[in-house]
Amino acid sequence: MSESDIIQIAIAVVTFLGIIISSIIAIVSIKQNNKILEENSRANILLYVDFSPATNRYYIVIKNFGHSLGKVTNIKTSPKLDWKKTKFNQDIPVITESTNFVLAPNQKISSWFDFREYPNQKFDVELVYETLGKKYVEKYTINLKFVNNIDWLTKYSFDDTSNDYKQSLYTLNNSIEDLTDKFR
Repeated sequence: MSESDIIQIAIAVVTFLGIIISSIIAIVSIKQNNKILEENSRANILLYVDFSPATNRYYIVIKNFGHSLGKVTNIKTSPKLDWKKTKFNQDIPVITESTNFVLAPNQKISSWFDFREYPNQKFDVELVYETLGKKYVEKYTINLKFVNNIDWLTKYSFDDTSNDYKQSLYTLNNSIEDLTDKFR
């Protein structure tokens, strides 16, 4: 074998290795891009508790913050939420007992729940949903004591609510403030 043959073989081997390394890098990049695209395209469904100072009510909200449809297959709270532990003492299921429902992107469902004197102020949530052919499980803790840590300016809009007119203005102001907060 001549010296030029050895050089040509070496160049061919280096070129072949470069093609293999480039192919591996391209495949890894495509997989990474697909993962990022899927993460940005999927549903992102969460359950949270909202409080309205205007009405002094708590709402359990289930919302899809993502960009695709999501099907909620199971919701579990620990301890389990129960209307019988409230002053209202209703004989209806709590929204957290709902299963197999679909939420469109940015869609939410909510239901009033009387947490005002509820014995449990902290509970764990496990929300299971499907989107884009995959199953996701979200686990986190909700602590309702956050309401006590917020300074509700709208609560004190008028110092004197001694007559019906002032009380009506106070309530109207709180409702407008509450709606403003919702659209932010």
